[in-house]
Amino acid sequence: MKIGIVTPAFHPYPGGVTEHVYNTYRELCRLGHDVRVVTTSFGDGGSPCEDDVIRIGRAISVPANGSICPVAVDLRMASQLRGVFDAERFDILHLHEPLMPTLCLTALGQADVPIVGTFHASNERSLGYRVFRPLLDHYVRRINRRIAVSSAAMETATRHFPGVYSIVPNGVDIERFGSARPLSELDDGGFNILFVGRMEPRKGAKFLLKAMPAILDAVPNARLVVIGGGPLANYYGSHVSDLCRGRVVFTGFISSDLLARHYASADVFCSPATGGESFGIVLLEAMAARAAIVASDIAGYRDVVDDGQTGVLVTPGSPESIANAVIRLARDSDLRNGLVARASKTVKRYAWPKVTQEILSEYDAALGIHHSETTHEPARNDEQTRAVRVQQKTHI
Repeated sequence: MKIGIVTPAFHPYPGGVTEHVYNTYRELCRLGHDVRVVTTSFGDGGSPCEDDVIRIGRAISVPANGSICPVAVDLRMASQLRGVFDAERFDILHLHEPLMPTLCLTALGQADVPIVGTFHASNERSLGYRVFRPLLDHYVRRINRRIAVSSAAMETATRHFPGVYSIVPNGVDIERFGSARPLSELDDGGFNILFVGRMEPRKGAKFLLKAMPAILDAVPNARLVVIGGGPLANYYGSHVSDLCRGRVVFTGFISSDLLARHYASADVFCSPATGGESFGIVLLEAMAARAAIVASDIAGYRDVVDDGQTGVLVTPGSPESIANAVIRLARDSDLRNGLVARASKTVKRYAWPKVTQEILSEYDAALGIHHSETTHEPARNDEQTRAVRVQQKTHI
């Protein structure tokens, strides 16, 4: 099958959508499909699969949902996308954040093949959805199958655009994170705490930094490694107490291989996000690497972490709550090991081969729906739809 994946975020821009798209691409290719990623330019750097990446325009940074989002700009975007679609002749298009301007919305307007849309965002206000809903309704109707990565993401989408959604979660490369070796400089008997995320308000790094004095008072050999960059990196550095100098390390952005080794070096992974997280791929990465999890008690994280069973959920925005949880895990190795053991079993449900099969099932359904809409025939059942996909693959 010839598959086009349209995404507002991709390498070298870091984040959950980037990882989701890249790993889906890899697994689909492994299964024999012909895949192209349609995205935009994010400055210097590319992707390990750059030969199969089509870039249109360039990204500018726009504040949204407590984060900084990349938005593609190009005056010729519609004509360029039309040219791509005519040349590539995709059997199906998979759009991530399909209602996000401008790349995905323009793709929705130009596409004439079956469309699957994955909704990643989770937020309570959704100002853009409320203001532009009359316009967006037209685009939503063009999506043959709607996917949400979690119940939190589905709640956000259905609040404004009611309909049928399938939940297909994010995935994780279990082998990559499970087989990584700890870093020698961190394998010194210290108690390692890890944070991974962009330096922006909703990721909550400042609350973990404010918790460090209390953590170090109770666990003197604790060390915090902060991985991630962004415009607020220096600001967050100012939250490091003088008592913590030398026990907090900022790495900035790092390579994929080095990231896995940092996870393997962590005793506790902490994600103190304040909200707006629909899922949290970082939680899966920590589970796969066998790091105990302390995370905020927010909707998107509750879909992944079972409090007291596979991790510890804490009050969002509370340094005291974060400190208490980390100290408890540092002092109670049996509790920590139990959480890790149960999480190691849970994470298998999110292996990319399994998640990708669920995505392929959505492609099958979209092909059946699109066929029935264009020929006015009844939609095929699952068996008939699978036959369509097999037939299409023979013509690639």
